[in-house]
Amino acid sequence: MNEDNVVVLNGDRLKQARSTAGLNQAELGQRCGVSQSHISGMERSVRAPSIELLDTLSQALGVSAHWLMGGDSDDTLATTEIGREHILAERKTPVGLASLAGDECLCEHLHIRSIEWRALRSLQPPNGLNKEGYLVVLLALRGHRAT
Repeated sequence: MNEDNVVVLNGDRLKQARSTAGLNQAELGQRCGVSQSHISGMERSVRAPSIELLDTLSQALGVSAHWLMGGDSDDTLATTEIGREHILAERKTPVGLASLAGDECLCEHLHIRSIEWRALRSLQPPNGLNKEGYLVVLLALRGHRAT
């Protein structure tokens, strides 16, 4: 791996985010396309992820890459639960995400977890997403294929 393509990762933060997401190392590795031992090495700070893997980790865990590298950020790992009510109450919530959060019946059916709301909230697509776009992203986060 090219050394210019690796980043310094805070292993303790990776472990904290993984635990908060309710994932074990093997599950996180599977979501990110790496082995359990690779995740273990990063948590022990003996392995460094590529920039691409850091992005994948941050998306899978619903935290910012900046926070995983040890930085402070407002949109990082929250210690409080985030639910549809929080999404609806935020002034800066994108219209498509607010539309999803406003569909109480669908949200109850999908059982959207706090970590998933954080991941959806962290998205900043250049042209925005509508409700269906956020559903596709949610299914992708869960490892389902959209048809």
